[in-house]
Amino acid sequence: MGRNGPEIYLNRQNGQWPPPTRRFAIRPGPRDIGTCSRVSSPSRVGGQHPRPRGTMKRPTDPHPVIETLLDGADDDAARPSPRSPSRASAPSARRPRAGEGRHVSRRRRTSSKFVRRRIMVAAAAAVCVTMVAGISFVSATYFQVVGNLADNAVGRADGTGTEISGWDGAVNILIMGSDSRDGQTSADYGEAGGARSDVMMLLHVSADREDATLISIPRDTMLPTPECTTPAGDIVPAQEAAQINGALENGPFCSLDTIRAFTGLPIDHFIVVGFDGVIGITEAIGGVDVCVENDIADDYSGLYMTAGTHTLKGEAALAFLRTRHGFADGSDLGRIQAQQAFLASLARKVTSAGTLTNPGALYGLADSASKAMTVDEALAQPSSLVALAQTLSNVDLSRIVMLQLPVVPYWADPNRVEPLTEETDAIFATLRADLPLSFQDDEAPDAPAGVAPEPQPDDAPQPEDAAGAPSEPLTLSDDIVGRTAEDTTCAS
Repeated sequence: MGRNGPEIYLNRQNGQWPPPTRRFAIRPGPRDIGTCSRVSSPSRVGGQHPRPRGTMKRPTDPHPVIETLLDGADDDAARPSPRSPSRASAPSARRPRAGEGRHVSRRRRTSSKFVRRRIMVAAAAAVCVTMVAGISFVSATYFQVVGNLADNAVGRADGTGTEISGWDGAVNILIMGSDSRDGQTSADYGEAGGARSDVMMLLHVSADREDATLISIPRDTMLPTPECTTPAGDIVPAQEAAQINGALENGPFCSLDTIRAFTGLPIDHFIVVGFDGVIGITEAIGGVDVCVENDIADDYSGLYMTAGTHTLKGEAALAFLRTRHGFADGSDLGRIQAQQAFLASLARKVTSAGTLTNPGALYGLADSASKAMTVDEALAQPSSLVALAQTLSNVDLSRIVMLQLPVVPYWADPNRVEPLTEETDAIFATLRADLPLSFQDDEAPDAPAGVAPEPQPDDAPQPEDAAGAPSEPLTLSDDIVGRTAEDTTCAS
């Protein structure tokens, strides 16, 4: 803990401790939320550069012209006569011409009306310009995002695929985080081979658009892989067991086909997010608040954090998402918990009023994300983007369930994992039936108000209909790691 609150250090030269020259301090800001600021250079006085002599100060009046006009209009109505009081009270030396007094009064009233009319015209023009600028901004953002996605879209060699806009039921999309490090160097975040999906999540959105489930699949999970075709048209033979993060080397459709065969869900679309996406997204929205229970000292990613709440953005956010040795036993399972905490905070930040009402933040968010994303050709279509946005817009944060796929050590290699069959089968059977998942301390979905659900033992079988499919929502056991998007629990 530093003198100014929790601190975070990002060391891009791996293995250096104590913290290197690139030092960032997290200082408590308004409402006790940490804000990230660069530690002041010793050459500065009081942490600020002195203002050069002779430079002009910014005027304190934000609208001097408008206020001058308003002042002028008020003065016309209340300004006293320029004549001295003695002359004003003395009889006039000459008789005024007929109608002279009325003429002067009308001229003053005309001047006041003219000033007020100018103000009204200026205000109306400002409103019109704002409306036109807003429409142009939305249009430019939309076409910019569409163009970015179209440039990075990938199609199947056989041309198969459907448009998401035609789906009236549940939506299933495979989301992968690629460590291909486009635009990065190996020295930044450790060595890497080919393209791998170190982050893999399956998103399921219910047909009624009221529930969403995000399942994190550990990178070391061993799964059977079916025969698949690369974007170049090459055939990749099936394997009885392979580490799931290596499937991306043969193209995203090979990863998609593997997860579709494993879950039994109709997954037709994918999103691959590169490193630059995390950096750009977090910088566009001003950072993401994360809380850690313990200090982090990871020589591999170069990330050093003290316990507490931090606002992470840019490279620091990316290092937090990639660190494995900073949590628990240094495995990918601990990293998934940290990623879930980060994504929950990101969802709260993106859906907050401060982001949704900030055009600059929205544009930066959409532009950064779309530039770093690779999607299938059908998902890159404008109609598909609109349908996807509508699909996710109505889901409440409390009904976005994030969980880790239940796994156990792989029988042939304890450094790998394999799915826990019974729990995994129950989860995907529930999603195939388009029923929601919930944690034990949550109220069961769709339960009548004021009526508590009947308690059931953890090993109680899930109710099924005549066809063998589940007929009720699934309550997850305490052994399954996860949270909802509104959960603010610290990562441990």
